[in-house]
Amino acid sequence: MALVRVRRALVVGCGEFGLAVANRLSDAGYAVIAVDKDPSAFNGLSAGFGGETVLADGADVAVLKDCDIEQTDVLVACTERDTVNYFLGRVASEVYGVEHVFARIEDEDLIGMLEESTVEPICPHRLCLDAFCRMARIV
Repeated sequence: MALVRVRRALVVGCGEFGLAVANRLSDAGYAVIAVDKDPSAFNGLSAGFGGETVLADGADVAVLKDCDIEQTDVLVACTERDTVNYFLGRVASEVYGVEHVFARIEDEDLIGMLEESTVEPICPHRLCLDAFCRMARIV
């Protein structure tokens, strides 16, 4: 019998977006670890959330190691600070070799610094503008 490897995801920052991502990844069958410094941040996890929660500063490399970042398939850095998300994305990708890394970033300069990396920036402003242009049929 072949063993099926469970895909692992690490979500750092459990604001609205982080909670939605953690819930969606859990629903999709990922083994999710959600990390936040605020214990009340986890209140938004769905009743069906099947992952773990870690009350800690996800920008601390020791915390990332404790969360087995070396075994992580997907890391989503979505704290309230662009610089922290940028740092987490680069560390996950370049130091730990996480295959799929996403960083929530609004700062255009930081987004530009990710152009030649494997970190995918998630810019809510750009995404909303793109969606608006598609819906309004604006080229």
